[in-house]
Amino acid sequence: MHIWILGPCCMESAESYIEEGKILSEIMDRREIMNRREPWYFKASFDKANRTSVDSKRGIGLEEGIKAFQQIKKEIPKIQLITDVHETNQVEQLAGIVDAIQVPAFLCRQTDLIVACAKYFNVVNVKKGQWMPPEDAKYIARKIEQTNPNCRAMITERGTSLGYGSLVVDFGSVPVLKRYFDDVILDCTHSTQRSISGGNVTGGNRDLAEKYMHAAPIFNYDGIFAEVHPCPAYAFSDKDCQIPLNKIEGLIKTSSYIDQQMGNFPHAPRMSE
Repeated sequence: MHIWILGPCCMESAESYIEEGKILSEIMDRREIMNRREPWYFKASFDKANRTSVDSKRGIGLEEGIKAFQQIKKEIPKIQLITDVHETNQVEQLAGIVDAIQVPAFLCRQTDLIVACAKYFNVVNVKKGQWMPPEDAKYIARKIEQTNPNCRAMITERGTSLGYGSLVVDFGSVPVLKRYFDDVILDCTHSTQRSISGGNVTGGNRDLAEKYMHAAPIFNYDGIFAEVHPCPAYAFSDKDCQIPLNKIEGLIKTSSYIDQQMGNFPHAPRMSE
């Protein structure tokens, strides 16, 4: 693995966002975590525009989000930022503010949005829709490549719908997705989401998310996406699957160790080889 995307689901406040960015930066800067420095992106959504209920909290919004991005860049100049967008007019406003842009799963077929992202950014991460076969993802990659041949196209697996309420991860899709994208990422937290019948919230399974972090290097993913929160029980969204901030360093160490051990056994092929 060589990419990490870590951070809270939602920008609950500029202060909490910046504070968590500082903590994660310190964790990722510790050389003892891994023998090599691996690039990582600090993520958070300034607006959770795809919430189930109209009453759900959405975040601080684009205007305040841009201020938070600019402030954290001042305080941690080397930090790399990624955030998702829902409308084409948001993309240009974020150019030069964040380092990479993300397309939500529910919008992964929106041509104009993908084209705008590739036009203004050289790193685009697309969350694969829960309904989309891995073979169909090639059409997303073509939109990016035709718009910006120099763009690094990443796709993030966040589970496939099983019936109406559950998600499963198809580890066999990794080699298929690698045909079309520069990097294939495993979203360890969103892939555990479960619909709660009769409610307006989404459940999840934090223990399973941690196991997915350990499985990612075995199945030859290029990176890990994991949402992290200081106190998940009080998070605006995804409280059941976000990983506690005080546990993430140990999980990163374990995942990196597994990845290194896999590399020490060249005759033990990974899933996509």
